Amino acid sequence: MITNEENTKLGLTVDEAREMLGIGRNLMLQLVKVDGFPAVRFKRKIIINKELLPKWFAENYGQYGGY
Repeated sequence: MITNEENTKLGLTVDEAREMLGIGRNLMLQLVKVDGFPAVRFKRKIIINKELLPKWFAENYGQYGGY
């Protein structure tokens, strides 16, 4: 039985994802605009796929260093 809310969430907020990657908020907001980034926008709310983020990072490591 899982009681920890963090384990049951399917998505991350921008702040949770940026902490996970160790980057700033502005850079995270730029990354969510990149084609193929695992995020969904609901008006002003952005949800990042918790399971696909590490995979996306591994596949795209080093490609977006120009920010």
